[in-house]
Amino acid sequence: MKNYHKKIIRLFILTFCALELSAARNVTGRALDDETKSSVESQAYQQTLSDDTSMVEDSDKSIFKHTAEGLPIYGSQLFQGDFGDLSFGGFNPNYQIGVGDEVQLLIWGAMTEELLLTVDAKGNIFLPRVGPIHVLGVRNDDLNKVIQQRIQQVYKDNVESYANLKSTQSVKIFVSGYVLKPGLYHGFASDSVLHYLDQAGGVDSERGSYLKVSLVRGNQTIQRLDLYDFLQSGKLPLTQFKDGDVILVEPRANTISVTGKVMNPARFEFTGDTIALAQILEYAQPMSSATSLSVRRVLNGESTVQVCPIEKANAVGLRPGDVINVTGRGVEQNVLVSFTGDFEGPDSWVFPAGTKLSEVMKVLKPTKLSNLSAAQLFRKSVADRQAALIQQSLDNLERKVMTANSVSLEEAQLRQVEAQTILSFVERARQAEPTGQIMMERIEDAEQIYIVDGDVLHIPSVSTLITVHGEVQYPNTQIFIKGDSVRDYIDRAGGFTLNANDEDLILIKANGLIDTIGKGRWVNPEPGDEIIVLPEPDTKKLMYAKEISTIIYQIALGARVVIGL
Repeated sequence: MKNYHKKIIRLFILTFCALELSAARNVTGRALDDETKSSVESQAYQQTLSDDTSMVEDSDKSIFKHTAEGLPIYGSQLFQGDFGDLSFGGFNPNYQIGVGDEVQLLIWGAMTEELLLTVDAKGNIFLPRVGPIHVLGVRNDDLNKVIQQRIQQVYKDNVESYANLKSTQSVKIFVSGYVLKPGLYHGFASDSVLHYLDQAGGVDSERGSYLKVSLVRGNQTIQRLDLYDFLQSGKLPLTQFKDGDVILVEPRANTISVTGKVMNPARFEFTGDTIALAQILEYAQPMSSATSLSVRRVLNGESTVQVCPIEKANAVGLRPGDVINVTGRGVEQNVLVSFTGDFEGPDSWVFPAGTKLSEVMKVLKPTKLSNLSAAQLFRKSVADRQAALIQQSLDNLERKVMTANSVSLEEAQLRQVEAQTILSFVERARQAEPTGQIMMERIEDAEQIYIVDGDVLHIPSVSTLITVHGEVQYPNTQIFIKGDSVRDYIDRAGGFTLNANDEDLILIKANGLIDTIGKGRWVNPEPGDEIIVLPEPDTKKLMYAKEISTIIYQIALGARVVIGL
């Protein structure tokens, strides 16, 4: 069984290394394919835009990667309790003084007073030595003038006053229609509509309207509100409530969905049968990278698509149920490449999109120690892919460990100890960070690789050293000795540990290429090479030794680190 496992592991190593060695060719192929594809797409795109707003049959609905499903209603973010918690005490110049309001009055000069006066049932406030002053219905903006004129009827000279509406009367307001909690709510006459709506749980976003909110007094609608005006521009008409007023949220109007490269992907409400696309885009706010859009419409059981550049949105009209997908090709005009290692000059350079790696290397100024033949290219997307594969393997191992069955109590206890060991290994293995190196078997391969934004080109130094690490007694770096084998270097590192896999050694060349060399007795490394000795899980004691070995190899080859049990 042990030999069988070793054969499987060896097969995996060879396969994985073959994949690594072909990465450059694959990347090259993808780059060439992408270049061809980009050209074809560009021609198709230009043809589409030349038709401006032509309608086409939606024969392949799979092209619509973005749908309206799951999109929130624009405006549903309004009501989260923040308006209902506080009352509005700001200055409203058009507020009309009502019974129960409190007026703060300061008088100075021939007489000095500081009073807090309440408007009585007759609409008056009473000022000692002056008498009643009728303020019912007086605009807040005119309150100070009305009181000052009344005081001057008694005190002709040397008396000044300042009046301020301290608080408004308490009222009870009905909130009805399509809200989450219709009912009677307490507040002040100067509070906003948002205050009462929030207390009622907000507009029912699946049924209620954010555009049609009415204030009803008796049998008359005295005010209509559009909450999109508040969301877009901060406009909110100030309202003066009276006891028994009704805030009515009407049924939701028509909607249109917007997805893709926008700041506010959502379903947008509108009144009427049509609306201009440009107006909807004002709500959705396309990103700077947006270049075009498509409008999908289902009419009479048939689906059609309208495509146009985003600058021609003014010419497009929308109907209820339309789905807009804003897209952008995001073509890079320039790419940034960073340089590390042994060279002279700047550590980064900007190149036109479509530049080959061989052209990039020409701008480098090598030193006497630069090893250009061992240049290494690292790419984030490759590292992300390597990390995803490792995490997937770890997830599978973790799942198997957590769901393993035992036929006896003794076995269950053994499995529990084993599970703790393996889960500890999984936790440490998840921290490994792959390098994302694109393997080049020869420096000539640089002629076939196109750079992308964010690439890192490393130029190693010419080396006369050999590094040995992993499952050896004394990991170290040694002077290269011509004619010595891999096993000679391992012996000078103290030899293998008891946990070492001494039959499948790994040799990493100066340019990053990986080779599995069996026992390494007859393999002579070259200057700058790296020897890795991996651990070998005990197949007799561990149920998942094979899976663990596979993951150890993955991490060693992708991240250049050794993680054992």
